[in-house]
Amino acid sequence: MTDGHGAAAGRDATAQRDPVTGRDGMVGREAELAGVTALVDGVREGRGGVLLVLGEAGIGKSRLLAEAARHARDAGLLVLTGRSVEGGGAYRPLAEALMGHLRQEGVGGGAELGPYRAALGRLLPEWAGEASATSVDPVLVLGEGLVRLLWALNGRRGCVVVLEDVHWADPDTLAVLEYLAGAVHACPVLIAVSAREEESPPQLIDRLAARPGTRTMRLERLVRDGVKVLAERCAGAALPERTLDLVADKSDGLPLLVEELVAGDLQAGVVPPTLAGMVTARLRSLSDEHRRVLEAAAVLGAEAMLGGGLDWELLGKVTGLPDGTVVRALRAAQPRLVVPAGDTLRWRHALTREAVVASTFPPERAALARRAADALLERGGPDDDLHAAELFAAAGDKDRAAEIFLRLAKRDLDRGALRDAGALLERAGATAALQAAVALERIRLLTLLGKADTALAEGGRLIDQATGDDHALLCVRLADAAISLRRWADADRFLQRAGRPDDPGILVLTADAAFGPGDLPRAARLAMTAIDQARANGRPEAHCRALVILGRCIFRHDVAAARTFYEQAAQIAAEHGLRPWRISALINIATVELCAHPLTPILDQARELAVDTGRLAEVITTDLLNAEGVLLVNGPHAAAPLARATAEHAARLRLPNLQAVAELTLAHGHAADADIGGMQALLDSATGHPEAPAEVAALAPVVRGFRFLLDGDLHAAGPLFDAGMKQLEGHCEAAPVPHWGLWALLRTVLADRTDRDDRDDTARDLVRGSYVVLRSVNRGVLHYADAVAAGRAERSGEAIEHMAAGDALLAEHHWWRRLCRLLAMQAAITDGWGDPVPGLRADLAAFEETGQHRLARTCRDLLRRAGAPTRRSRGTHPVPTPLRAAGVTGREMEVLTLLAHGLTNRQIAQRLFLSPRTIDTHVANLLTKTGATDRTQLRAHLAATAARP
Repeated sequence: MTDGHGAAAGRDATAQRDPVTGRDGMVGREAELAGVTALVDGVREGRGGVLLVLGEAGIGKSRLLAEAARHARDAGLLVLTGRSVEGGGAYRPLAEALMGHLRQEGVGGGAELGPYRAALGRLLPEWAGEASATSVDPVLVLGEGLVRLLWALNGRRGCVVVLEDVHWADPDTLAVLEYLAGAVHACPVLIAVSAREEESPPQLIDRLAARPGTRTMRLERLVRDGVKVLAERCAGAALPERTLDLVADKSDGLPLLVEELVAGDLQAGVVPPTLAGMVTARLRSLSDEHRRVLEAAAVLGAEAMLGGGLDWELLGKVTGLPDGTVVRALRAAQPRLVVPAGDTLRWRHALTREAVVASTFPPERAALARRAADALLERGGPDDDLHAAELFAAAGDKDRAAEIFLRLAKRDLDRGALRDAGALLERAGATAALQAAVALERIRLLTLLGKADTALAEGGRLIDQATGDDHALLCVRLADAAISLRRWADADRFLQRAGRPDDPGILVLTADAAFGPGDLPRAARLAMTAIDQARANGRPEAHCRALVILGRCIFRHDVAAARTFYEQAAQIAAEHGLRPWRISALINIATVELCAHPLTPILDQARELAVDTGRLAEVITTDLLNAEGVLLVNGPHAAAPLARATAEHAARLRLPNLQAVAELTLAHGHAADADIGGMQALLDSATGHPEAPAEVAALAPVVRGFRFLLDGDLHAAGPLFDAGMKQLEGHCEAAPVPHWGLWALLRTVLADRTDRDDRDDTARDLVRGSYVVLRSVNRGVLHYADAVAAGRAERSGEAIEHMAAGDALLAEHHWWRRLCRLLAMQAAITDGWGDPVPGLRADLAAFEETGQHRLARTCRDLLRRAGAPTRRSRGTHPVPTPLRAAGVTGREMEVLTLLAHGLTNRQIAQRLFLSPRTIDTHVANLLTKTGATDRTQLRAHLAATAARP
């Protein structure tokens, strides 16, 4: 194996034979070998990371990676290898590393790989599915999919992925490597990478080196003594001191030149002064026709050949020489210029080919490049178009080069290889040809990359220069960018400038731009017109999108009609294979279902389709809706695992808006546990995301109030709920969160009988007149609030009817119903209406069965106030292991928990229906058992205990 473009005959330049093991070693690389061995051994122990081997061509990088692969195989690890090539297509080294193994072994991957199969189809053609635009960076999806695939492949034994010559890697491969560098350090996966540092993008080296778990090795040239040892190993015998001195002087410590110089000395009897001199001398020994064949091969580049070798048939077309002459030329060039490599030939080294190119007369080089480009286009291999474009550019044919670069960029944009598309557009732009078409695709790229503001700035400079169809398309692209930035007026202005008022696609975008700021009547009219035009012109995608927009416009006024439009969109999408729009339609149908129920199987259908299609943002969206449903049915603890997994998933895919919502949901669980630190950390993270939805900032104080609510401290909870819900008031785009009804109920319960401000009526009327009552959970709790108000006004019959109506609407929202009933039944006890005792006893049993001790305690308080006290066994409150070891009892733990919430001894006594003296005794016992000196230290002790895993 050699470092660089080709494969060398015989051993690597730094190789030497170990007399004990019989294996090749390396000269002057003892420290590096020890480091490689340690990294591979770490994989065996479950640790992963990245090995980044840097150095100039011929320094021995490939040899070092070969040692890593050999040691890994000896240790029973899976080894996958791939390499980048100059001008290779998107993800080439990754695809090469995986495909050979999967052809032999195959992999199912199971549910873990399901959402990523579409993305992995970019590397594995048999997994390729429908390509579609997505709001998730395709590189992140592919990177996460690769982590899971490598985990599935290695069977938990561990694996080493060797990727050579990444200085030639395409931009998307480099982006995936950067993602992997941050993702595999906690997995039994080692990514071993080699690159010529002088040819690598500096930012790549810096970012990879900065990742946790990355080990960077820079290989230096050999010292003089090392050169002499290596020279004799290459010769396989002792060499005269004069020859050794010449090799040391001329090689300058570069192992490759040591090998070349020794080979030249043994075969030609002279030592050429440099590699370039050696190549020139060898070319001069060939006939003109034979030299022409080698020059054509050098201009083509080895990787333009089928199988990466020298394709004699293609060389015949480029040179115009008979096949026999081409074969004889290749035979004559062995072994000094080309060497055998399996069933084909390769350059002896990348530098060998470069030296041949440099020796070719420039006009002849340009002519060879044009003929080679035409031959590649005629052949039509996987990477031939790209190589042809490069050759046309080298030959000065700018228009043909730009046309190919642009076509390939559009292909990569369609399949999500955004960074490769960007590189191709830059190369197309460098030709200074087809500038308008290049600019159009660049604006599309910037929007997909989340740089819509840059897209608008660049497009704005071009819009007055574009004409005809280019002008219309530019306006549409700029409108798309403006919509992504929520700049609705700008989007509308661009669409008007497009001058295509009857085009269904433009009508749909115009409707979207009207819907964003809340102009629902105009958006609905435009959507209906778009539906008619799309149906008449056979534009199913525009038809689906218009139906979805129309459904959203009327959703708050006619839920049934909105559902009909969503179902039509889903049907059309299914008929035409428009899976992204079917997913969108199904999620919208699910939102209709969620108005009446906390959970719906339609959401699972949408999720399954999103998984199959690789639409991971939609997968996360469905998980968030399901997590909220689980919270309503079974409480925050039950929702926490799904919320936590969803937050982590969104974070890995860099979807901060969805991550914020997941963290907010998870914060409810920490509030329910009275874990103030954990709750606040999640709320700080959620509200700190710049793209967090309005609901997140608004509900952060509500979640802080939530913990007081669960402790029964309604007066502390009330102002926090007020602060949060006030932020949501008037937000037409905000989701109808279930906290609205709870807020109205809380305000009604807290309202003073003598308070003439009618705060309870204001809250209830606000909710009653809002779209949030589309959800049964808010309507049901609003009935509880009406029951409280009616009972306070001594209309007990009306209050009882409202309670029954609320119970019916909340029949499926078990946990939320029990929580809200506590507030209503507290008012019933205070105001003397209804019979709350049976309901309180049933809810107490449910809270005790699920271990929700704080709510169970509130139930007991209320039953005691209602004259129906309940007995509970002592010591049933859960005690953390460290405190149990210190002798803390269940009752003492209950006292400690209330003390940590700031209650005085007298307040604790009232809460637990014990005497203040008994509480004083419990506090004294806690001080003794924990070693604390005061109440502040007791609180700190409890917080430290709760923070332990």
